[in-house]
Amino acid sequence: MAELPITSSRTVSVALSDGTSYNAVDVFTRPPDQSEYVFFTEWWVPIPASPTSEHISSATTTSSSETTPTSTPTPTHASVSPTSTSNAQPIQQGSGSGLSTGVVAVIAVACVVAGFILGVIMSFLFLRRRLRALDAGHHASQRDSQEKPLQAISLTDTHIRDQYLIVPTADSKIGSELSALGQLLQQHVENNYHLQPVSRSANELSNALVHLGLGESGAIPVVELAALALDPKTRYVAIQHVIAKIAFISATFNETTTISLLPEPVSLFLSMIPKTKGRMGNPDALESALTRWRQLSAFLLHPRRGSRTALTPSEDTSTHEAERLAVALNTFLSPFVAGDREERYEQENHLREVIVECVTFDYLLFSQPSEYKFCFDSNGREMSLVVCPGLHRVSDEEGSRFPAPGELVILPVVRSI
Repeated sequence: MAELPITSSRTVSVALSDGTSYNAVDVFTRPPDQSEYVFFTEWWVPIPASPTSEHISSATTTSSSETTPTSTPTPTHASVSPTSTSNAQPIQQGSGSGLSTGVVAVIAVACVVAGFILGVIMSFLFLRRRLRALDAGHHASQRDSQEKPLQAISLTDTHIRDQYLIVPTADSKIGSELSALGQLLQQHVENNYHLQPVSRSANELSNALVHLGLGESGAIPVVELAALALDPKTRYVAIQHVIAKIAFISATFNETTTISLLPEPVSLFLSMIPKTKGRMGNPDALESALTRWRQLSAFLLHPRRGSRTALTPSEDTSTHEAERLAVALNTFLSPFVAGDREERYEQENHLREVIVECVTFDYLLFSQPSEYKFCFDSNGREMSLVVCPGLHRVSDEEGSRFPAPGELVILPVVRSI
């Protein structure tokens, strides 16, 4: 079978400068027995020129036709004169549709702004949903707290007492502290008061004792006590008894004194308790109530509740209380202090130091879960005075009272007169 020739054609539109346009066909043909293509152009009829644009449109086709060896196409040759070609205007192929740089920039900025706005909207919706969830949880917790009220803490619950209230101090340590205070009192009296005769009368001194709160309810009448202080032989014993009695009963609930060494809120509350004749009602109930209240007060007044240690007065508090009590005591003690100014200054300073130690001990007793009571009884010994009180524990940690006089902690120190 004979090889067929290969023919390729391309249609070109040419616009000239004089406004005339032509359509032409470029034909490429390779005979079967040759390797090179033969080119010729077929001119077509002119077409009307576009008044606004110049263009070239090109179409290329390739075809294969069956010819006999004896049939050879006779091409019509045409050429474009140099003059016509030189007059052709620059031709732009294809119809361009690209966007300018400004348009692209505007589109990019619009996309960024749209993305930012979308992100803000999504963030707002997410936060609003989260806030609603938190608000719903808060209301749910409030409902739970209202539906499940806290259980009241019972002071009779041993577990609560052992876990939260102040840890009790051993009786042996309390007794040692009181004994040390007795020795300090003795040193103060022996080093700061003289044994010379004084110009005061027993009545004047007894009035001072009454104002201090001793009254006539003591083991010895105040007039007799004043006479013992005037006697140089029994002066030290009488003075030590007076200082000890005033310093320790000032920290006792059931005693009436002009100055209280208890914490100020406690003293104020005790002064507001109505006094009734013979304390009408059940005395055990009153004592038990006071014990409960004292335990909670010691816990609530403590600046470091978690330490569960005894309440201690601040330096300002102890100094202030000591100053007040020292001024009150010196209405009775001043006649027995030497007239020298320096000696009086030393006596006042040392008396304040002794009272500060007594205040610290009083706070220690106040903090204990159990109830304690000072004892100024000389155990029936005649012609004797207590110069340092004894101590009894009269109730346990739950407020249950022991049979009188209670459990002995330390015996009183008694001196003959």
